[in-house]
Amino acid sequence: MKLMTVALCAFLSTAMATTAVFAQEDGAFLDPKYPNLVHPKKSLLTTKSMPANDVKEVISYQTAVKSQAARGTCSIFSATAYLEGLLVKKGAFNNSLDLSEEWLEYVAVRNRSDDGSSGWSNFSAIKDYGMPSEQTLPYIGEDWREAFNPLKDVRCGKLTGSAKTSCLIVHRDPTMLEMTDAQVMAKYSDKEFVNARAEAASFKKKNLKFANSNFMIYDVSEVKELLQKGTPVVLEVDFFYGAWNHRKADEYGIGRNLDHWAKGIVTYPESGSIDEIESRKNPAGHSILVVGYDDNKIVERTIKMKDGSMKKFTYKGVYYFKNSWGTSSFGANFEVDGERFPGYGMMVAKYAEEQGQFFKMPLQ
Repeated sequence: MKLMTVALCAFLSTAMATTAVFAQEDGAFLDPKYPNLVHPKKSLLTTKSMPANDVKEVISYQTAVKSQAARGTCSIFSATAYLEGLLVKKGAFNNSLDLSEEWLEYVAVRNRSDDGSSGWSNFSAIKDYGMPSEQTLPYIGEDWREAFNPLKDVRCGKLTGSAKTSCLIVHRDPTMLEMTDAQVMAKYSDKEFVNARAEAASFKKKNLKFANSNFMIYDVSEVKELLQKGTPVVLEVDFFYGAWNHRKADEYGIGRNLDHWAKGIVTYPESGSIDEIESRKNPAGHSILVVGYDDNKIVERTIKMKDGSMKKFTYKGVYYFKNSWGTSSFGANFEVDGERFPGYGMMVAKYAEEQGQFFKMPLQ
């Protein structure tokens, strides 16, 4: 009995430590900093307040909020969420649609030395290669450069140099896409990949008809026009730890508002703030799916400045968004008009428009 008690205590201690680690990580992993973001212009139309779109209607088209787990795959998740919501809105599928982020990460990021991507690259990859279902090619939430997984050696163990680095990022040999089915089976016995590739090609032929390859949005007015029509957009931003209340904000001496974190409120890296200074020393990017806006929504935040003082700022106008950090941490208490949507959030418009770039997918 004593040995069982000791063993149980050891098990619980390990479990609690593991839980603490995961609680600290909270799924809020980031992309590398996006290069050359093209910030949208503000036409005369958007200098005045516009009526808010029906954000609840846009959310009604969306599939479930997912978690990218311990990988920097946020742009992969925002692109996948965009496509899923678009197809639901068109009536081609219902909200149970679940497409494979694992596949998109592979086709968009293979042959690269980091796991960051972008809206343009992701939409291009979807256009070229299609998408299989999550059931056919499930997402693996581990970065194999850090984590142990028995598949790691099976799929990447014989590779060297940049090919191995890429394999550890995308979980498969980057040259596999160019192999025949017979070659894939002979070298890796990877029936899962063969089935996913076939399903992706079939899905592309049936569901993905692109009007063009113009994925970028250059004006705020177009963003709001699309949202008014019930069509979301992808937003990629330079990441500021204090504005997001990210766990590293405390580590960098920026300070963190946990109430804003739970409510999914993202403010702005004011000039002269500790956030603006320290976040630029530790650059990163994040990608989200914008589902609405409200030009009249007021958000307030007290921010720590470089001289040590605390200064209060007021912002008017927000964008509402779907995130990819799960539903139990960031945005767990997010609400729109009293209705809760865990895993969503709101970003002040100043941040989105001055530090970000918007993308669309022109499906016919």
